[in-house]
Amino acid sequence: MSTILLLHSALGLRPAVTRFADALRERGHDVVTPDYYSGNVFDDNCAGLSHRDDVGPAQLLARVRPVIDELPPDTVLAGFSLGAAFAQRLAADRPEAAAVILMHSVAAPRRGTWSGQPVQVHRYAEDPFVDPADLQALGDAVRASGAAFEDFVTAGKGHLFTDTDLPEGDAAATAATIDRVAALLTR
Repeated sequence: MSTILLLHSALGLRPAVTRFADALRERGHDVVTPDYYSGNVFDDNCAGLSHRDDVGPAQLLARVRPVIDELPPDTVLAGFSLGAAFAQRLAADRPEAAAVILMHSVAAPRRGTWSGQPVQVHRYAEDPFVDPADLQALGDAVRASGAAFEDFVTAGKGHLFTDTDLPEGDAAATAATIDRVAALLTR
């Protein structure tokens, strides 16, 4: 099965991230969930984003790099929100990654190109952290590279539906996301 680097959101390594990782482990995958927030966990985006800004995104990403350097080249890069942004950024340096899974966040690709990995996006229909133009640009670049691009949309408005401990959490959407990620990894 696959090795997956699963990166938490700006809320930190919350129990929902561990449950998501455990669900993938139950399907036979090796899932690595680094805590690049050094134990800090938050219940709301404002506090989590404030911590991100205090430490600095570059410093946080630097904490992830030694972890990924120890993983196989074809490691799947996945993340929730801030973690998705980091997974997408790491993908530029790891064209041999088996897939890139972006939950709750996307960005237009740097330099408008993509390095050939298949991409899955999982998001609410209305998410303040997903710009439709960025989503379109990423989809176009991924398809232009010859890779598959899938955009799974959960009806509703919000952000972290995979964190079922939050008011915006959605257990059914989370279960569907796990199923879709597992299906991608068995192709």
